[in-house]
Amino acid sequence: MVVTVKKGAGKKEINAVVKRLEKNKNKPSLSDFYGKLKDKLGDGLAYQKSVRNEWD
Repeated sequence: MVVTVKKGAGKKEINAVVKRLEKNKNKPSLSDFYGKLKDKLGDGLAYQKSVRNEWD
């Protein structure tokens, strides 16, 4: 995220921008969910084979 602050910006404007940046820190990232479905699906390749066995 790019934030542009003008040269003559006051303390109030800068604090507003900082608050906006701090709000965005609470968003979950992909690493928060990595490996969550491991127990439900088991081996990924075996799962794909069982789902896509249209010809068997």
